[in-house]
Amino acid sequence: MPELVPLELPEGIRRLRRSPSSGLGFLGLDPLTQSDQWLLGRLTAMGAALYVGGRGTLVGYAPSVANPWQAQVAVAGDDGPALRTLLAFLRSAVACTSFTATLRAADTSLPAVLDCGFREVGVLRDHAFRAGIYHDVGVYYAAVADLRGDTPMALPRLAPDQVSST
Repeated sequence: MPELVPLELPEGIRRLRRSPSSGLGFLGLDPLTQSDQWLLGRLTAMGAALYVGGRGTLVGYAPSVANPWQAQVAVAGDDGPALRTLLAFLRSAVACTSFTATLRAADTSLPAVLDCGFREVGVLRDHAFRAGIYHDVGVYYAAVADLRGDTPMALPRLAPDQVSST
């Protein structure tokens, strides 16, 4: 059964920096130019949670401020099973009914997002500054009914120190 292992945010930031794409665009972040302290503050302010999927891929989400049943999701690479596991968890444990993702056309995670059933619903022109120029960023959306794949519901596996004995 696919699983998600929760990460503390500092460990998630370290993994994000080591990801093949250096974490560019993951939940709107830029680990190449933003310090660990800034990233930690931003992820905390967003209410973000980060996990490691079954193949060791970093996935994460941040709840929507405007819609409590929606989450912005991200996957660090082309790992559809890890993203599907995150989406299943968000549907069952967090009660999300829709999801968004923002990606550049060159992002390595775009195939995984599209394979899960997301569709492009808009473009933010010149929204991301990478490699000295501004790039357009696509806005992708999926409702629960749009999702593809049959990943069973997955609850995060908890480390022994995260389990309450009471």
